[in-house]
Amino acid sequence: MMEQRKKKPRAPKPVLPSQEAERYYSGQLRGMVRLMAGELIRALEPELKRLKRDYIADAKPTLDGWTDDILAAIRGVSRRFSSSLFESQIQRVAASTISRAEADNAEDFRKSVNQAVGVDFQLITLPKGMQDYLEASTAENVNLIKSIPDEYFKNVETIVLGGMKDGLAPTAIAKQIQEQTGVSARRAKLIARDQVSQLNADLTEKRQAAAGIEFYKSEDAGDQRVSGAPGGKYPNAKISCYGIARQDIGYGPGIYKVGVGASWGGKTGLKPGKHHPLCRCIAIAMIPGVNYFPKDG
Repeated sequence: MMEQRKKKPRAPKPVLPSQEAERYYSGQLRGMVRLMAGELIRALEPELKRLKRDYIADAKPTLDGWTDDILAAIRGVSRRFSSSLFESQIQRVAASTISRAEADNAEDFRKSVNQAVGVDFQLITLPKGMQDYLEASTAENVNLIKSIPDEYFKNVETIVLGGMKDGLAPTAIAKQIQEQTGVSARRAKLIARDQVSQLNADLTEKRQAAAGIEFYKSEDAGDQRVSGAPGGKYPNAKISCYGIARQDIGYGPGIYKVGVGASWGGKTGLKPGKHHPLCRCIAIAMIPGVNYFPKDG
């Protein structure tokens, strides 16, 4: 009988941020923004129409007049998005997002390392300190979600009172609110993308350390939006993902120690996925004898 050949080890695949977690997170946040806008318009529209004649005629509005009614309407809606019930809801959103991202990272990392070493390498699913990190990440994301309605209603107050002071028609004020809603929806989408990317970066680093992997290679996204890329959209970026992926500090181009990271522009401890907000770099595990051959090896 012929001996069964062992599979040849291959370079580990990159562990990418969870698309499922990002879609879920983004969908939940954008849904929240739509809900805020809908409730706000329903509360404000009748008040704006009722007070239109008063605020257009009032050249010097004071809090003793129509502004009291408008602020009461806005803040009445705002309170619904700062209640204990709302906080419990966003707690579930944050926890579910992190749970999905962690599960995808664990599975993808296991497959990546197994492919590299050529055996079924069973990695500890929760390295030391992981649970504390996940709980801290949940709390951080709860605060980020809470910042969306806080900022939205603050900006809406400015928009509505300013519009009424200028004598704008209710339809014109509603249009400005709609524009602010779009701004908040885009911010929500960016928060989801950035947080899932940063979470993936931290989880990957922790798992690399738990697996005894000493080095990683920083790989940029390879397109025109890569910070610092010559000829790209951001060639003069303070933190150059392009440069970090190519500089050699003694281990090889773009290779750094796990847990230490890179240095650039006076900043140290830079990690793939966290070089700057919305960083899309990834950390590829360097397995000695597979995809990493030290210069002195």
